[in-house]
Amino acid sequence: MRLSCEVIRDLLPLYYDKVCSKESSSLIEEHLVDCPQCLGELQKLKLNLEKPIVSDGEIQVMENIALKWKRDKKVWFTKGSMFISALAAIICFIAYNVIGAKVMPDGTLVEPFALIPMGYIFILVFIISLICNFVFLKKYKSNTK
Repeated sequence: MRLSCEVIRDLLPLYYDKVCSKESSSLIEEHLVDCPQCLGELQKLKLNLEKPIVSDGEIQVMENIALKWKRDKKVWFTKGSMFISALAAIICFIAYNVIGAKVMPDGTLVEPFALIPMGYIFILVFIISLICNFVFLKKYKSNTK
């Protein structure tokens, strides 16, 4: 069965990736023996897929995207740590007040004292994240100008 060059060219990517059926592969191979144009198309396909031609403009675009991704990742990490640490500090102080202090029958005071320093540690993390966020944003704004 003889197939047209257009059908063979449609099947060449499947043939190159070795995902077409055995029957299709044999038909393509039979056609390639007799057709130098389709064989040339297969060679072009191999060259384009094995060593793609990438222009300097495309490389620059991809480098800009990668740089923006790295910058945004740092900024959003600091924003996330700010949010989580502020939320954790608020929860610590609210939990301390809700749980409250109790005086046991033997006269000892029982209170969730550990929540107070934990709340202050979370506030410290919030402040550090806030400073880092401002530094990152200022640095990136000065680089874009």
